[in-house]
Amino acid sequence: MEMVKLGKTGLMVSRLCFGTGGLGKIEENISPERGAELLVYALENGVNFWDTAQSYGSHAHVRLALERVGREKVIVNTKTGAKTLEEGRAAIAQALDELGTNYVDSMMLHGVMNVEEFEERQGCLEALLEAKAAGKVRHVSASTHRSSGAVMEVMAAAGDIEVVLSVLNKTGVGLEGDLETHKGLLRAIHEAGKGVMIMKLMDEGKVPDEQAEEWIGWGFEYPHAHCVNLGLTNEEEIDMAVRLGSPLPVG
Repeated sequence: MEMVKLGKTGLMVSRLCFGTGGLGKIEENISPERGAELLVYALENGVNFWDTAQSYGSHAHVRLALERVGREKVIVNTKTGAKTLEEGRAAIAQALDELGTNYVDSMMLHGVMNVEEFEERQGCLEALLEAKAAGKVRHVSASTHRSSGAVMEVMAAAGDIEVVLSVLNKTGVGLEGDLETHKGLLRAIHEAGKGVMIMKLMDEGKVPDEQAEEWIGWGFEYPHAHCVNLGLTNEEEIDMAVRLGSPLPVG
């Protein structure tokens, strides 16, 4: 599995990020024990970057896996929908408790859909920056979900935001904006030195299975993203994603 620096964070992460939304209550509702098995399997195959969120219900899965492999071997990103300073502080404490760790490598403002919402969530951003100063959150980040346009411009310019997670796929399905314009905005974020993660390469399973390798491969070939965040729910999916995200042998 190819490893890259996640923007200016200095974090060395696998190009494939294990998205755990499919493990939790939102989708498959896989048990924490089974989810931990899959996360450990992925790590054994070179996937050291795990993505979770408070809303996914998968913190327990990640916690069990961390207990089995050791905290230092994994880069963990989680997310919160909190808005205010008080909500943000509580969300950070809850996330660390649920994950069984005294720090996360990155924590995101989850689903910042427009500029107004980013402004409304400055209290939570302040809480994340407090936690960064205390060593509890190593890097402060944001996800823009399906949004594009002005909010992406704000993310490129926001000095406190170190990593951005955004929707991107081959045809722009599910994206709220023009695909080519969005790609240009992602490039600007990348060139600003921020980590760029892309998700929903198959629009949450709406792309036919027989096209999966083509669409996922396209994501790994996109030049202005450090990582491809894929929801993975079994060993076969992990094997395919690892293969597509691994560099071809030389010679």
